[in-house]
Amino acid sequence: MARQSGYTLVSKAIPSRRRTGFYELIVADFKAGKDKSALVDGTERKPATLVQGLRKVLKAEGPSNVKVVQRGDETYLVKG
Repeated sequence: MARQSGYTLVSKAIPSRRRTGFYELIVADFKAGKDKSALVDGTERKPATLVQGLRKVLKAEGPSNVKVVQRGDETYLVKG
C-alpha cells in the first residue's frame, strides 16, 4: 500500500513581484503639492530604509526635479 505524503505539488507559474506603492505614493503626493520642501514623518520606517525607498522610486521614475535629503534621523523631499 502506498504511503500518503501529506502534501500536493501543483504546477503554477511564479507571479511577478508587486510593490506596495508606499514610497511611490509619498513621492506623488509631494509632487502634487506646492511646498518646495517637506519632512517625511510618521512612516514608522527606519531613516535609512525610508531614504533608500524614496531614492529608488525617484531613480525608477527617471530625471526629476525632486531629491531626497537626510539630516540626522529626518528625511526631506526637496523640489529644485
